[in-house]
Amino acid sequence: MELSLIHADGNFNELGIVDFVRYDGVISLEPKADGNDWVIEIPAEDFERYGFALGHYLYFPGGEWGGRLESIQHVSKTHTVRLAGVTWRGMLSRRVIMPAAGQSHLDLSESDIYPVMRSLAQGFGGLFSAPSGNAGLLCGQKFRYQNVLEGILDMLDPFSLRLVLTLDPDSRLVHLSTAPVADRSAEIEFSGDYDFSYISTFGEATYNHVIALGRGEQENRLVRHVWLLPDGSMTSDPNAAGIPSGEDEKTLVYDYSSAEDEKELIKGAKKQLKQHGAQNGIEICFDSGDLDLPLGDRVGLRDRITCMSDIRTITSKLLTVAADGVSLRYTIK
Repeated sequence: MELSLIHADGNFNELGIVDFVRYDGVISLEPKADGNDWVIEIPAEDFERYGFALGHYLYFPGGEWGGRLESIQHVSKTHTVRLAGVTWRGMLSRRVIMPAAGQSHLDLSESDIYPVMRSLAQGFGGLFSAPSGNAGLLCGQKFRYQNVLEGILDMLDPFSLRLVLTLDPDSRLVHLSTAPVADRSAEIEFSGDYDFSYISTFGEATYNHVIALGRGEQENRLVRHVWLLPDGSMTSDPNAAGIPSGEDEKTLVYDYSSAEDEKELIKGAKKQLKQHGAQNGIEICFDSGDLDLPLGDRVGLRDRITCMSDIRTITSKLLTVAADGVSLRYTIK
């Protein structure tokens, strides 16, 4: 990865290369701006000569690292200025998908995913582009007041596709594309057997049973139950083997009165279980020169102290560039 930090104005006219003290950037599968952001520190005495302004862009070319400048803070104690902003991925979380007037949902379930991505990428001043043509995959989604990032991730998930964002400064576009989620667990297993710094967390799910309340009133209200099984799968079958009971059962009531039908209600309940599932995971830090893995791919985990062993998803990446080198920190859950 090229480590020249580029400063450009709001129209992507390049203004120069920035000398900085430290860069910290995060990209994440969480569909929100918090967690898809970045901070850069520069010497205070250098600030004026750059001509920074809110709405400018700072980025490393050719990938996701960088984005729009939203905050400038002078820290006199350290004689630095902190420039902070949101990543391209985070910008997608700032716009909400709204149904047409008089409609409860934006129904794109019979549309191909590529035209849907093109439609959702509009409205950002022409900053984002999406693949042309068709993918041959039906969206299957009804959107209701989701942000664009969440909507795209939800749409791609059933096809085991991940979202890829790549900045092309020459065309002044951030290209949205898709790639298959790769299971790399057979070749990559993170464990204490290697010289990695890591924090391993091993715990039970906060909730393993969701009672989802849909449309209707009183005894006519649509109610469905969804359970998280010990192997990590989910079921709405009350007779399925492994359903938690007794002291192992942890139940959450989920009010989703706007759900149009049973399918949507169960889908919402499963999303709740996913958010409150087992907190097993490993946060790993190592030099970026060793390995750079895509967000959303799956790798093996093993901690011999806690006896945790599993195949999990790379859910976030933190890039740090400082005087002592470059590192990538992965959260894998």
